Amino acid sequence: MVTKTPVSPSNQQVMEVVFHPKSVAVFGASRDTKKESSSGWVGRLVHFGYKGKLYPINPGASEIMGLKAYPSIKAIPDEVDYAIVNLPREMVPGVVQDCVEKGVKVVHVYSAGFAETGTEEGKKLQDQVKKAITGSNTRLIGPNCIGVYCPSGGLTFSMDSSKEAGEIAFFTQTGTGGRQLVSRANARGLRFSKVVSYGNALDLGVEDFVEYSATDNETKVILLYVEGLKDGSRFFEAIRRATKVKPVIVLAAGLTESGAGAAASHTASLAGNQQVWRAFFEQTGAIQVEDFDEAIEQLVASLKIPKLTGNKVGLVGRGGGLGVITSDMCERNGLKVPRFTQEIQKILATLTAADSGSTITNPAEIGFGREGVSKTYAEGLRVVASDPQIDFVLTFLYPEMYVVEFGITNWVDGLVNAFLEVNKTMPKPMVVAFVQGQNADVFKDIGLAGEHLLRGGIACFPTIQAATKAVAKLVNYYRFIEANYE
Repeated sequence: MVTKTPVSPSNQQVMEVVFHPKSVAVFGASRDTKKESSSGWVGRLVHFGYKGKLYPINPGASEIMGLKAYPSIKAIPDEVDYAIVNLPREMVPGVVQDCVEKGVKVVHVYSAGFAETGTEEGKKLQDQVKKAITGSNTRLIGPNCIGVYCPSGGLTFSMDSSKEAGEIAFFTQTGTGGRQLVSRANARGLRFSKVVSYGNALDLGVEDFVEYSATDNETKVILLYVEGLKDGSRFFEAIRRATKVKPVIVLAAGLTESGAGAAASHTASLAGNQQVWRAFFEQTGAIQVEDFDEAIEQLVASLKIPKLTGNKVGLVGRGGGLGVITSDMCERNGLKVPRFTQEIQKILATLTAADSGSTITNPAEIGFGREGVSKTYAEGLRVVASDPQIDFVLTFLYPEMYVVEFGITNWVDGLVNAFLEVNKTMPKPMVVAFVQGQNADVFKDIGLAGEHLLRGGIACFPTIQAATKAVAKLVNYYRFIEANYE
């Protein structure tokens, strides 16, 4: 009799289990129903609507949240795809070994206290975990991470994450920071296809997730938060393949001396030096961002602005000084603000005739209207977009002026509806940027308007600086692709 050697699963097969497991076991599920239902892993999955088989593991319980509990992974009679380990660190190597012997396909170690501590004990425990999975077909996420969020698979690491699936894949070495970014992006109207917090990356790492996401039809944009790499050359090639087909946004942390030290104590990683990363971005076309705020704005641009290789912008707004400042911001970020053609200026002159001192050369200074977005303003957007020199239109708005001076209090619906309507007939992409004021109600309404515009397919930004910076980086990305792959 010939014994067949087990075939290791492909990365595609592993990722299908990571994001769509048919069964999940939870180590460390609490007997306290109130505690488990409000903050435990079983409670999170039940609340989120996980549809597969769920197995709480607690040797002191027979039932948890109405589900049969088991004393160990081996006591479960069925196959288990995915296991979440939330136990004291000293217990982790043993239960991971049990998972290997059970044939669990993927183990997520939520527990911390391993190599990221920098202590000999932590490193020793992490080595024991690694030894447990070596040579097996069991793959591991973590340790020291919050794991997976995938709406289509019914997985979440937070009680308040949106159940609606989107088109963003986000892979991060920081758990808390990653969860905050997801929450803030959800509040802006953005949605995710897959998110993984992978912590110390003992086994599965960013390279595995990027390789999968490059061909994932549910994902249109990839975002990474990276503190360190296991395999720099594999990462480089994975990013190069991914950027050919979709934007890849990278926040590489730990590039300063103090940042590198913080990264080492956070996830036992060293991100490398700035020169290496600069060459990486130049050679791969990945889009570099410096913080989570910029990451969110770059997601907005990458998802909501159609392919854009030209950098010439037509500006439409109200306020001569604000127009000059916006022009300067555009130029500083690598965008061009060309003078409108004479024909376009003549048409704009008829639209702005009633506004004393209005400019028509670029920016086009057109009044917002006492009743909201006027027909003149909407027509001005279309006229500017028709200029053959212009690649896209940026309109900047200062709602507080209209609320305070004109007494417009219900401007959000009018503005949103008007922009969504005009966008249907715009011959070029339109980008909207707000100027924040001091009025708390207006500030809240700007957020509401922005969320509605994003959901309607219009790229909308909370500041002019955020808009110009994000759009300029997106233009550079598409130019890189055009120059290197098309």
